[in-house]
Amino acid sequence: MPVKLAQAMKQIVPAVQDLKRRSLHQPDGETTMPATLIALRDDRVLAVVTAPRMVAVLTFAPTLAIGLDPQMLVVAAQANLPKREESADLPAQVAGEAIAYTTFTREKEASLAVQRYEVRDGQVLFAAPERGRPDDRTIMDQLARAMAHEPLDPGRVARKDPDAPGATAPSDEATDSAPPVEQSFIPEAEGRMAIDAGTVKAIHDKLRGIGGRALFLAADGVHATKMLAAGLPQECLLSGD
Repeated sequence: MPVKLAQAMKQIVPAVQDLKRRSLHQPDGETTMPATLIALRDDRVLAVVTAPRMVAVLTFAPTLAIGLDPQMLVVAAQANLPKREESADLPAQVAGEAIAYTTFTREKEASLAVQRYEVRDGQVLFAAPERGRPDDRTIMDQLARAMAHEPLDPGRVARKDPDAPGATAPSDEATDSAPPVEQSFIPEAEGRMAIDAGTVKAIHDKLRGIGGRALFLAADGVHATKMLAAGLPQECLLSGD
């Protein structure tokens, strides 16, 4: 089902604002908000990936697109807006700091929103997000390539052996996800959770050495318990409860 941009931003913006506030009090003294990749599915935020560098975050966009089958991927990052005089194509722009939100949906719709902020006495004051116009489409293009991948089918997840139900997480490259016909498949709902858990775990394992994080947002306590049983690491879990 197509996701509505305005509704998606209502979920994304508060979480990113909180991340920016937290970035002012990092133990190493760094105040820059980490680059953030967000996946939405079923009209809610499902997973969040953060890393110190944008290139690292974008590396995992195909993994999220293949493994989580999101409606939308979003990249949120700090941006320094340069001063710009008014022209025939663009309005004047005052220099300042902002959060840039780059989105791309399954319907191949891309957008950019910019939210200015100021830091005063250790507090962050945010303006309302406004629609932006990208000077560089690199991030949009990378999200587009990620969302062009075919997602894994939760109805075709094979049980590896009686003691280890679940699915193998997708790699960072598109792969043929269909298991051999002779294998037995677990129920689709279990397959969905197995793929979700495997996807987030795979990203988590690769981020641990570079100061990044991968988080899965469970819908409720029951969902959280089932995700842990499916192999999601405890440190990657946030529950809706």
